Amino acid sequence: MKDEEIDRVASTASIRLTEEEKKLFKKDMENILEWFSRLDEIDTQDTEPAFHPIDVKNEMREDKVEESLDRDEAMKNTKNKEDGFFKGPRIR
Repeated sequence: MKDEEIDRVASTASIRLTEEEKKLFKKDMENILEWFSRLDEIDTQDTEPAFHPIDVKNEMREDKVEESLDRDEAMKNTKNKEDGFFKGPRIR
C-alpha cells in the first residue's frame, strides 16, 4: 500500500494521522489485504450461495405517538448549532 493511498483514506475519513499513525495504519491495511488475498485461493466452484446463515424474522411493533423534546431542549447542550439546526463539519 502506497503512502498516497494512506493519505487518501485518511482524507476521505476526515481524520488526521501523524507519521507514526500512518506507519501503523499502513501495516494494518497490508495485513488486512493479505488476508483478503487468501480468500482468492479458496475453491468455491461447487459451493452454493448462502444468502443468510440463519433464519431471521422481522419483529414488528405498533407505532405509538409519544411526546418528544422541543427544539430548544434538544439543542441546549450543543455549541454546534446554527439557525435552529445542528451544525456538522464542513465537507471538503
